[in-house]
Amino acid sequence: MQEDNNSNEDMYLVGEIPEELHADDGAAPDELRRMIAYEHLDTAKMIQGFSRTEQHVVKLSTLEKEYEKDRQRRALMRLTRRQRVEIDERYLHNVGDADLAWAANNHFIDMMVMVTDRPGLHAILPHNDTDPSYVFKFDLHQRHRTWKAKHVDLGFDPSGRMLYIGTYNQEEIWLAMVPWDFIRGERTAAAKHIDCPNSALTQRHYCMIVTFLACQLHEGGYKDVQIRTTYPEDLTQADMRLHTNIFGHELIDREIHELTCREVKDLHQRMVAQYEDFVRHAPVGWRGDGYLHENVPITIAVRYGQNQEICRFDSIDEEADHWNRLHRYKSVRTMVVALATHVKCVPVAGWEDIDVGDIMRDNVEGIYDSPSTEDRELVNLRDYPLLDDDGHEQNVYNWRGHRIPRRHAMIDEGVSTAGMLFRLRNLHEVFEDRLFDGDGDSDLGIENSPHFLYPIACLGNIGQFQAHGVMNCFLPLIRSINQQLTIEDNDSDDDGLDIDESAEASVNCVVSPVSSQGYNAYVHRIRARSRFHDVQRGMMTAAFLGTHASSQAQSNKAHDLRSLCDIALPFDRYHEKIVGADFDQSLRVENVFTIRVGRLRRVDHTGSHPTVLDVIKRHVIVFRQDVLPSIVEWTTYGICTALRVLWHMHQIHFERHIPIPHYYVELTAAMERALNFSHTGNPKVLSKDVMDPLWLSLSCMSDGMPCVSSMIYFDMSEEPTLRIRQSEWPVSPRSAYPVVSSRRSMIINFGLPQFNAYHAIFHVKHGISNLPPTFETHITDRSIRLALYIITLAVRVYETDVRMLVQSGVHAALGDVDPIPDDRDVAIRLERAQALEAWTGLKDKFLGYECQAHTHLVRSVVSDPRSLIDGLPKSIQSPKSVQWFAGEMISATKSTSIQTRAPFISGGGALSVMRVALSEAKSHLETTDMDSDAHILDLLVRVLNKLHIMNVPWSRNPTPGPGRPPSTVVYDCWVNLGSRHPQGHSVSMLIGPSQRRIADATQSSTITSEQDCRAPWSVNDLSIQDLHRMLYRSTLPSEWSLQLISLPNSDSYVTKTYEWVRDNYDGSKPVHQTAIIVAIIFAAVLPNVLHDSLPPHLRSVTTPEAITHAVRSSTWCPPPPGRKGFTSSPHFITMMSTFIIAIYEPQSPLRIYMNEHQGNMGAPWTSKHGAKGIKPFNIVRMGLATARGINIYTSPKYGMSWTVLSSSEIIRYHSHLVHHLRDQPYGPHSALVFVVGEDMANTLARGNHVKGRGLTRKPESSSQTGSSKRPRLV
Repeated sequence: MQEDNNSNEDMYLVGEIPEELHADDGAAPDELRRMIAYEHLDTAKMIQGFSRTEQHVVKLSTLEKEYEKDRQRRALMRLTRRQRVEIDERYLHNVGDADLAWAANNHFIDMMVMVTDRPGLHAILPHNDTDPSYVFKFDLHQRHRTWKAKHVDLGFDPSGRMLYIGTYNQEEIWLAMVPWDFIRGERTAAAKHIDCPNSALTQRHYCMIVTFLACQLHEGGYKDVQIRTTYPEDLTQADMRLHTNIFGHELIDREIHELTCREVKDLHQRMVAQYEDFVRHAPVGWRGDGYLHENVPITIAVRYGQNQEICRFDSIDEEADHWNRLHRYKSVRTMVVALATHVKCVPVAGWEDIDVGDIMRDNVEGIYDSPSTEDRELVNLRDYPLLDDDGHEQNVYNWRGHRIPRRHAMIDEGVSTAGMLFRLRNLHEVFEDRLFDGDGDSDLGIENSPHFLYPIACLGNIGQFQAHGVMNCFLPLIRSINQQLTIEDNDSDDDGLDIDESAEASVNCVVSPVSSQGYNAYVHRIRARSRFHDVQRGMMTAAFLGTHASSQAQSNKAHDLRSLCDIALPFDRYHEKIVGADFDQSLRVENVFTIRVGRLRRVDHTGSHPTVLDVIKRHVIVFRQDVLPSIVEWTTYGICTALRVLWHMHQIHFERHIPIPHYYVELTAAMERALNFSHTGNPKVLSKDVMDPLWLSLSCMSDGMPCVSSMIYFDMSEEPTLRIRQSEWPVSPRSAYPVVSSRRSMIINFGLPQFNAYHAIFHVKHGISNLPPTFETHITDRSIRLALYIITLAVRVYETDVRMLVQSGVHAALGDVDPIPDDRDVAIRLERAQALEAWTGLKDKFLGYECQAHTHLVRSVVSDPRSLIDGLPKSIQSPKSVQWFAGEMISATKSTSIQTRAPFISGGGALSVMRVALSEAKSHLETTDMDSDAHILDLLVRVLNKLHIMNVPWSRNPTPGPGRPPSTVVYDCWVNLGSRHPQGHSVSMLIGPSQRRIADATQSSTITSEQDCRAPWSVNDLSIQDLHRMLYRSTLPSEWSLQLISLPNSDSYVTKTYEWVRDNYDGSKPVHQTAIIVAIIFAAVLPNVLHDSLPPHLRSVTTPEAITHAVRSSTWCPPPPGRKGFTSSPHFITMMSTFIIAIYEPQSPLRIYMNEHQGNMGAPWTSKHGAKGIKPFNIVRMGLATARGINIYTSPKYGMSWTVLSSSEIIRYHSHLVHHLRDQPYGPHSALVFVVGEDMANTLARGNHVKGRGLTRKPESSSQTGSSKRPRLV
């Protein structure tokens, strides 16, 4: 909640809402206008259930009674029902009542803009050069101040052209850099209702203009202003202070110069004389964009919100003298004025006739029966009836067309004007040109005026309006004025400016309508010094958000915000302003006109004023005295009561300095928006993403009265309290964030970084409260599940940021793609667009290699087809490990820099969410501070692996020379999280360019994935000869799958062992990598994986060495005939590798079971694995364990019959095995001899598994595969 002290914002605009309450997803005004006119709401866009809910009717008298008797519980329960207000007749006057006196005699000027037509300071040159009170306050410190005057036809587009330069006689003075065509009298833009996002000069152009002004003041000898460099190279505000003291003598001064009339005139003359010469001599660096050469400075004067009464019959000459003294109007091109008329309607106690003779003496020119000069007739007032058949006065008019009153209204003391609002349903009729067909209004450039309706007080179709034009009942008056005031075509003006005869018709008129609005004048009573009254400012939302403040300065502001609400809540402040006060309740109609001074005759003072009351009366509703302001309190009593309940519920949070839960902050924001809509009728305040599911916006738009969905419920057991079903809170389908309606309030009051943190915490808290029941169910520790889920949420946000970065970057690079078959460049761009569409269409794992994700990414990002073979543009950081990337993420979250650096993306939400996520994850893990980072790193790596984060965008590579290296992440520089750079490849031939590009991209993706330690890989793609190519792999092969194994229930230690190995496999550990290699070799031996029974000679042998040697030398035997299940390699790879890892890892469920059961592996394990040869005997036979007793042949028990190798022995085993695999071409054969013996190694060599050395004998069959010729571990 902020007050804007800019005076140019004091003008009241119908329906306007504060910046902090603008909703990014607000409803469109046209949607509301159609609903009012046709009572229709597009049911396809409604939240399910709202349209099926019955709409009830509630009388206004019922709402008044509940309000006056303070029936809070009933008001709260009324919020749970759809309702439409019906106004009782006792609150209304009949518009046609003959005893209502109508008048429109009070007129006000609410705004004036004066646009000059030539270079210099003409807008502040007074009519009299000798005025001793003249002062111009010259202010160059507000470069960022923007032009706020809406619906003002400047004749040029103000974007990037406007600079506020001070005040003169309560007027703001702006310097405008206009095109030279404007000075020549041409319109440069259709700027009547232009939407100007930023009118301020750029910093560069601002510095140029300030330099020019400083030069003129320096050369004119103004005080001690000096300029050291006429054309500075560094055009920044900070550097400008080094070149001139026009801003002040110190680096932090903000001096405002007070110039006298003589000084202003001197500066003006120098600007006019020197500008073109200043531009001509400017260096090339200044003239590069042509801004100074193509534009010239003029001045514009504007005054707002004065509400000064004009056209009083007793002071017209004095008013004319006042306006004439202010300016030299011969230099003015156009004036834009907002004129307001107050329409009053007062019930009368009686009437007193005016003497007919007095009327006739005052109107000797004639008395007529019509205001129209074309079809009126003279009347004899003595014979003309005073009243018609309905008791209304029969109007008569003077020769000018003004109505002549025939009687005086007698009004009782204390009776004031009735409150009036517009009936909106048929108001469109007064803006349609069909009302005046044949009146020839084309000379005004008038078409149907776009208009916007603003229902207030929850009344649905009663309220205020704003239009880009005026009511058509005003057009005859405007046409008459133009006929009398416009110069003839052969006239010329003093300025010698040519009028463009080909311009639109309205340009040739002296007066052209611009816009209008109608509302009740009571709003001027309830609004504060600025244009917004208290219920519009989101005071409670801002106070609630303040409990999330993170700095002392923010906490101080939060305290002030709360104090404002402690004094009085916003709706209580509204009540205080309307109760017991006598204020104007007239209907106020404001019209904005452009007056083209150059088209005026020399001296002219004439016009006509036909009445427009008859048209207005047909479209207004007249309330009885003092009803109108109170209606808003009656109809909003329910929503105000709910807000009061929310305020009292959370006082303890203020007292204990605890952040108010996000859900209640957002509900408060949504309800304050609904309350704002009830006062303003502007649908842009309705944040639909939040308020549609809550039904608040749907009910406001459709019914008028707000109501809430079942997501909100009330507890009436003791003190009324409000509760939220948090699991139903809406989330964004794009980002999965919980939606909010407080964003603008938080940003304006506490800044964007604070909002990002607030929203991130909400995202994480919402995720914690809604942990999916199916997420990582194999993990029994809930704290770890929560930590993993929180981190997953954060990484998902990172994925979204990457997707948006690539999308925006590629779209910007491609521009508009219009496929032209013969255009090769367009064809390539089209292919990139199609690849981008395919990539963005992937729901997940789009930074990995599955589903051609990497291929699509390469094709979309790489701009040069010849570079597709090289893959993604690489950072000098590439390649890195996933652990490195996780560490970079964690490090970035600890940075205190306000700049977002790699790996996080500027403008994205991942950094804020990750900061909160890691903090929350730590809080859920039972670890010491020393271990927390390591645990977080492990969990983050796990999530990154699970989501296939394998290629990430990075900042651009540094360039030679001074300066900081780039830190902003871009879409076309990537880091691969594998271990090696992509290798070269052969180019496929005999394919077309498009197919070659696809093949190149696909091949580069394949190369990258093959060199990525975490990329999916398959044993089927390798022979044992090529096993050295998998040595850097850190993940399990795709053949390793739990789906292949028929596992018992999830509580079994057998199942948990497999899940443990799956979740904890780390290919960088020697024993884990050894397990996979040995399992692959073991699977190659199939089906010969069984053994003979105990040899007789071993019965008397007791040394472990002898038994181990016998096992290692035993024959590899096939299964008995008819015994199945010895052919599927993936099954055996999965089972054998799991067995090896499980027996070597003390934390595995199998080892834990064995420790608890005296080394016994248990029947569930043995019955499933022993018959398949997955047992200790084969572990010993392949050298991974040592036998201790002859029971290794029958019923081995760990520790008694066998034991695993020591840590140093398994490392030597792994080293020996890896050395052989890498020793090409014959090393893999040696590895087989090392593991399964020479005979089996030779058999596998003949099966093309490896390249064998010279084989000395050929085995008789594949079943005779034993050998003792193998190296021994030493």
